[in-house]
Amino acid sequence: MALREALSEHEPEICTVAGLLAERGWAEANGGNLSLRLGGSFDPAGERFPLSIPRPELEGHSLLLTTSGSRMRDLAENPLENLCFVRIVDSGRSFLAESAGGKLTSEFPSHLAVHALLVKERPDHHALLHTHPTFLIALTHLAPDNSEILDTLVRMFPEAALLLHENLEVLDYRTPGSDELGVATAEAIRRVSGVVWPGHGMLASGANLYSALDLVEVADKAARIALLLGDRSKECGLSDDQLKGIYEAFGD
Repeated sequence: MALREALSEHEPEICTVAGLLAERGWAEANGGNLSLRLGGSFDPAGERFPLSIPRPELEGHSLLLTTSGSRMRDLAENPLENLCFVRIVDSGRSFLAESAGGKLTSEFPSHLAVHALLVKERPDHHALLHTHPTFLIALTHLAPDNSEILDTLVRMFPEAALLLHENLEVLDYRTPGSDELGVATAEAIRRVSGVVWPGHGMLASGANLYSALDLVEVADKAARIALLLGDRSKECGLSDDQLKGIYEAFGD
């Protein structure tokens, strides 16, 4: 079974991250999804499906993705039943899919669009994580101006300043699962590792799922601090001079 073979190397990572997302309430019911771009050349033992948007950059690449309707709490306990193994074929015009538990996540177009970009421009990033961090979503409802959200987050504590500055973007709202959301997210990932979907959640890329989760954790903690401060977040946050000192001391 190709799915079992593809999973063998990544099972501990997938189970750990999925369990943390469920524990923190960032993957309620069947919310959230993840994907990993793999090495290896084995083919899924499943059906062939056309792609609505060809992805020639991904020709021959294989991915592990969560299935539609899968729960992160179930993924943590039984990854084989909650993942789909995909290989892009026909010069990126179609894909083979093997699954023991269901259809692909509805965010499949977004994952493909971003992985196609990563292969060309950030090949060291193999993982994508989409989740619903509670406080970050709340902040997007209260501060609908995208630049205001980013400015608030980086001022909440030094690690947020370092990890989120010029590494996070907030998109305008787009329908979940749409090709438009995938295209906009991929364009943002050219520049940053984290993308906030207002009223919806966040997508993060990384060398692995652990590093993608790091970014989500920092963003959500910054949002939580901002919400605790309420209207005083602007006067209490790190000043321009304090941010400058942090960037000069620790930035690249």
